Amino acid sequence: MRQNWARGSARLESRGIMDAVRTCIGCRASGSRSSLLRVIASHGAVVADHSAALPGRGAWLHPSTTCCESAVKRRAFERALMVNSPLNTGALLSVLAEYEAGHQPVPPNEQAD
Repeated sequence: MRQNWARGSARLESRGIMDAVRTCIGCRASGSRSSLLRVIASHGAVVADHSAALPGRGAWLHPSTTCCESAVKRRAFERALMVNSPLNTGALLSVLAEYEAGHQPVPPNEQAD
């Protein structure tokens, strides 16, 4: 298995791609880590992890409402985040709407007082 990983890494490096590859839980397409948004489950809701550093199990999603709605329909959030109860996606949808409007949302811990 290590050989396959090494060969894949060499192919990516030869194309000038050094970013880690993740899979969107909505559309199931692969993408670079920098093009996807990490999400976690927190207090019964799906929360965007802008810094990709919050503790807990995470999943990756394209920052689009289409991928989010697809993940909700397939119950992918619960499976990927290993949660038994349905998760609220309202806050995540508002963050994704900001992305689609062209505004990069500022994480709450980085907002100016």
